[in-house]
Amino acid sequence: MAFYRTYRPKVLEEIDNAQVRETVELLLTKPKDQLPHAYLLIGPKGTGKTTTARVIAKLFNCEKPAKTGAPCGTCEQCSAIAGGVHLDVMEIDAASNTGVDNIRELRDAIALAPARGKWKIYIIDEVHMLSPGAFNALLKTLEEPPLHAIFILATTDPQKIPATVSSRCQIIPFGKAESPDLIHALERIIKAEKMTIDEEAVRLIVQNADGSFRDAVKMLEQLSFQKKKITAEVVYKTLAIAETKRRDDFLTHLFNRQMKESLADIQALVAEGRDVKTFLVDCLWQLQKRFVAGQTADLRELIRRLIQAYGELRSSPIPELPLELAVVEYCEQNKTIGQVINSPSNSPSLEKRGQGGVTMEGLLSLDKLTEHWRDVIDELKPFNHSVAAVCRSARPKGVKDGIVTIEAFYPFHQEKLSEVKTRDMIATVLKKLFGEKVKVEVVLGKK
Repeated sequence: MAFYRTYRPKVLEEIDNAQVRETVELLLTKPKDQLPHAYLLIGPKGTGKTTTARVIAKLFNCEKPAKTGAPCGTCEQCSAIAGGVHLDVMEIDAASNTGVDNIRELRDAIALAPARGKWKIYIIDEVHMLSPGAFNALLKTLEEPPLHAIFILATTDPQKIPATVSSRCQIIPFGKAESPDLIHALERIIKAEKMTIDEEAVRLIVQNADGSFRDAVKMLEQLSFQKKKITAEVVYKTLAIAETKRRDDFLTHLFNRQMKESLADIQALVAEGRDVKTFLVDCLWQLQKRFVAGQTADLRELIRRLIQAYGELRSSPIPELPLELAVVEYCEQNKTIGQVINSPSNSPSLEKRGQGGVTMEGLLSLDKLTEHWRDVIDELKPFNHSVAAVCRSARPKGVKDGIVTIEAFYPFHQEKLSEVKTRDMIATVLKKLFGEKVKVEVVLGKK
């Protein structure tokens, strides 16, 4: 049986979403006949709404509750609910039962007394799919429910729920799962399955689950067929997650606005059967780290475009197309943080701008470059921290005929800065800061 079903939380303490667990625990503080008769569970897919709905159903009908009132998970009532065979707990998929007649049948059936338990419970999933007429019929039932009736509604799209319905429900919000909650869920399964897996491999699963318990558990199940120890390398290979180098090369090309190279990176990704979604998530995680380290207007713009592309992936018939559009639009935009401000050319000062980026007034010279070498290093950090670190040990040597010469004092520093992509990166930063297109060359000097 699938991991997600086998290890679905059966009792309150097994609910991995800490915030939701605490909210449900509050229900234990009152007698059952004083609790709300309707609940609305709101949140993205795979965050545990149906699981929580079943736990709430057990809370009402459990035969052997704990002293706290929490369901035991093992009695006949709890077992029947977990197996989906309890006569008094009905699970309805609103996507397949959208009409008013379906809700009228529900209303007629719920008027009858429970067959096995004390409470009759209706779990309606994807409730936003109901028709307007069906919502009106449901509203009448919510307004005057039988004393034994409990409604648990779940939706991924709360905006489509009429206010008249949601206002009669106890709302329980489900945000995307936090990393600690996902790790907790995975470790519970890893222990039960006696799997051997690295911490880094678990982190990669969590990173690519996009806050979904279901997706994280599915990935772990896919990896469980491995006979060897599950390492980060195994995760990359098995789940078709793009390697770090491919991600870094792609982001470097993007920062340099190298559209042709960036598009080629995406095509290579697709040709190798890699998953565009997980690759994009990996890129956004990396950009988030750079964003925290130091904000620039370019970085904010790139993050916005990639988030938009991620949102369009689901509806695109060609998986890579939203990402390709984001690349083209970002690379073609003319407005950059390093545009030159036209002002008197005899002013040698740099003007710092609010959220990042600096502009140079006047022509680039060795004196100006030397004076503001620290600014160049700071602007290099979002592109590549290691290059910025190497530049701290280097210095400008000359500016002549459109060529900027940088002097490195160690052979391996010269080798690093002499790489084509590194020189292009430095040239891009110089263009942003000083408004001049230059070429960069690196020489080995003596300390």
